Amino acid sequence: MILSEQQIEYISDNLKFYGLTSEELHSDVLDHICSLIENSEHNDFDTAYKEAIKNFGGYNEMRAIERDTYLLIAFRKNMRREKIVLALGLVSAIFICIGILFKVMHWPWASISLVVGFFFLIFGFLPLFFYQKYKLSFARNI
Repeated sequence: MILSEQQIEYISDNLKFYGLTSEELHSDVLDHICSLIENSEHNDFDTAYKEAIKNFGGYNEMRAIERDTYLLIAFRKNMRREKIVLALGLVSAIFICIGILFKVMHWPWASISLVVGFFFLIFGFLPLFFYQKYKLSFARNI
């Protein structure tokens, strides 16, 4: 069975109506459903369409797929942000410790190391740390 533009538009409108809002996911699901219909044994569009939706898991399953996709993307962003926070904290701690050691030993570059360490702490680690805590508290409320 070869689908017409009207049939593809009908499927697309149904997907939007039943809650698929993500454009990437919408196009992927539309392509998958069209492939299922074209490879179906039925010559009738309505029967093939209903069977494809049934094989796909129904419209509730599509909403669950979109929700899971959103959560996976958010989780990846969260993990990346958390790694950056930890790296900035480590760098600032290293510079501050080296600066304190250099100060105690009266070696040169102690003040510069302390300034760089506190700069990373104040302008890098702390803002990202509190932003991370805010995003996590927001995610728990959802």
